[in-house]
Amino acid sequence: MESSLSSIQTRVENIKGFSSNFDMYLFVNPSAYDTAWLAIIPDSKYPSQPMFKSYLDWLLNNQNLEGFWGESDTFGKPTIQALSATIVSMVALKKWKTGASMIQKGMSFIDANGEKLLNEVKENCPLWFAIVFPATLELAEEIGLEVAFPEAALEIISYISRCRESYLNKEEAVGNLHYYPQLLSYLEALPRCYVSEEDISNNLSKDGSMFQSPSASAKAFMVTGNQECLTYLQSLAQKFPNGVPQAYPMDEDHIKLCIVNQLQKLGLGENFVGEIEVLLAEVYRSKPFSKSPIWIK
Repeated sequence: MESSLSSIQTRVENIKGFSSNFDMYLFVNPSAYDTAWLAIIPDSKYPSQPMFKSYLDWLLNNQNLEGFWGESDTFGKPTIQALSATIVSMVALKKWKTGASMIQKGMSFIDANGEKLLNEVKENCPLWFAIVFPATLELAEEIGLEVAFPEAALEIISYISRCRESYLNKEEAVGNLHYYPQLLSYLEALPRCYVSEEDISNNLSKDGSMFQSPSASAKAFMVTGNQECLTYLQSLAQKFPNGVPQAYPMDEDHIKLCIVNQLQKLGLGENFVGEIEVLLAEVYRSKPFSKSPIWIK
């Protein structure tokens, strides 16, 4: 027992001794939602195959035991983000005709947990979920994937769809002013009639991304075929072969919070009290946060 404790302490000291140049993205969990969107992209030369097969393989190897893909809380239970991530992951598997048993397991998860998770937003639905969730259902329907929710959840889904319509109508009324760029960060979830190729091209970042969002950038490339956008996606595949983060490049303060979250989830927080206090103090002092967008999906 003493030897085991000594071993843990040695490893903790080794971690603390990491060079300041280590890759901070090692502490950022892959986003199943964004990874699934990259897995959906067909290869330009061989459209019957995925462009990024490694991400399709990631989906096949990273379904939770309960049947979902995506975020879980500190107790391992799925969060509301897991609903949209699970649906898009099933769409990717269905598109490439693989993982039939995993799709069925995902369906069972939704049937068993969909109502409970949707209850979290039934009175106050956040913008990101109102935009993304109905779009994932439409995406599934387009590919012939019937996602069945418990009957008790249908009223909540109807409410979420009304919220989406309200948000979109609001953006149309505002036009190209304050809110419109923020909405484009959800490009993959916007109705086809809502955004033109010109809108997409005019709002691509210098790195070829759509607001540093892998999922929105994946959709931008599939719509426009923009080569700079493709270069951005290929750079993601090179840097993150085991699943992409929800944004890249990511706000440094957000990465610091991810580090703290990972240490706490692993039960190592008590070994890094001083380091955690320093990271949180740095984040606090940096307010107001960077304007670089980090959208929850």
